Amino acid sequence: MLAIRGLTVAFGRRPPAVRDVSLDLDAGQRLGIIGESGSGKTATALAIMGLLPEYARVTGSIRLDGTELVGLSDREMSGLRGDALSMVFQEPMTALDPTMTAGRQVAEAFRLHRDRDVGRARTAVIDMLAAVGFDDPDRIADSYPHQLSGGQRQRVVTAMALVNRPGLVICDEPTTALDVTVQATVLRVLDEVLDAAGASCLFISHDLAVVSQLCSSVVVMLDGEIVERGTTEQVFHRPQHPYAAGLVATARLDLLEPGTRLPTVADHLRGAS
Repeated sequence: MLAIRGLTVAFGRRPPAVRDVSLDLDAGQRLGIIGESGSGKTATALAIMGLLPEYARVTGSIRLDGTELVGLSDREMSGLRGDALSMVFQEPMTALDPTMTAGRQVAEAFRLHRDRDVGRARTAVIDMLAAVGFDDPDRIADSYPHQLSGGQRQRVVTAMALVNRPGLVICDEPTTALDVTVQATVLRVLDEVLDAAGASCLFISHDLAVVSQLCSSVVVMLDGEIVERGTTEQVFHRPQHPYAAGLVATARLDLLEPGTRLPTVADHLRGAS
């Protein structure tokens, strides 16, 4: 359903943030994108969503269900965002309007793309808030963001992204700001709702444990390029590229004996050279 070919994203005179990236995502598939900060993960996601700044130069092809997204106007992309594709951002407080109730914010996407009737929109909102794990969706709908916990806000953002059951959901570090217990709840809810909606998912994270729980396939990015791709099991247990091997090694703290020196990415790169 998503086919990216030769995607390159550049800002000003700096080297491209994304270079010649190509990947495919099937209907219902979950693909993890991992790599260090600045590797091009988020720039790739924002290019798909059409949310890069005006001065960004985007070349290549991004096709969603056969529709070419590169070159579409913001108005044309606005007709797709929140409907055919949506995004769950890292920090819910920046994605939510503090002056509007949670229910009204979830309803906006539904009324824009589905049904403008206030009553039917309210019903859809309550159903969606229940689907993301709230046992008191009416109270949540009538609450303002500052009245909710971090985990609750993240589930509201997830409800906003999924209320119209888009075919593609992009998650950009959606659990980074949450503690471990809340993170587990949000991931379980996301897993269940994606399954129920039959949605494809691009899941961006630096946390390999989280990616391994949610994704069947993985691509590894370094300096704007994809350096490794495969099933989650292949990449995490038999990595081929030295950078991928370094990422996997640094994620295995719990597997090391006390006092064992942890191999670094630099160690693996030196070994490869």
